[in-house]
Amino acid sequence: MSNIAEQINILVEVQGVEREILLARRQLDALSGQVTSLDQEASERETLIADEKKLLDDLRKSYREMESESKANREMIVKSNEKLRAVKTNKEYQSILKEIEDLRKMNSGVEDRMLEQLEKIESTEQAVNEKEAQLDGFIQSCREKKESLTAREQDERQAVDTLNDKKMEISAKADPKMISILDDVKKKVRGMAVVPVQGAICMGCHMNIPAQLFNELQRFDQLRFCPHCHRIIYWKDRDGE
Repeated sequence: MSNIAEQINILVEVQGVEREILLARRQLDALSGQVTSLDQEASERETLIADEKKLLDDLRKSYREMESESKANREMIVKSNEKLRAVKTNKEYQSILKEIEDLRKMNSGVEDRMLEQLEKIESTEQAVNEKEAQLDGFIQSCREKKESLTAREQDERQAVDTLNDKKMEISAKADPKMISILDDVKKKVRGMAVVPVQGAICMGCHMNIPAQLFNELQRFDQLRFCPHCHRIIYWKDRDGE
């Protein structure tokens, strides 16, 4: 096997390891994204509970205000009853009776609203308690999932480190000029920088290369490039696949 053929084989190996590294890093990103999603969902649930608690505080505050209003109405009724015992004319008597009746009606409305408010408070308290219990369970589940994801992340990082070592070991066998050319091509193309030619077709862009170039490829006397996509190309004998 010629030196160029050996160098191309090394470049293909380097490219294969680089692809493994890329896939491992993508997996790392995906695992990190899952951890972020878990944290985000937990934060969103905590925000919803905080909103529910704020609503509950507002309901309780409103109830206390109605309670104060009802107390004030009852005190006014007591005072009106006291005034009723001191009146001397029928007109005053009737006026105070009406005043007492209006106060009782007003207070009755307040008490009805208080009952409705109590129901809202109870249902909101129940909802908050249920969501807090669910959040506790979710956080525990998140903790377990994150521990598993963290362990997998460590495995992937170790895999990346191992692959980087492997890449360095393989690259050390190559002519530095070849590695430099490979790096230059990688900057210009998307995907693989070194591709085989099969049946006079570049497997990078799937276009036919000139017949003369196809014949020259089989000499393995120098690096050659696809005239269409500019990738490094090499002849891959179909019978030797």
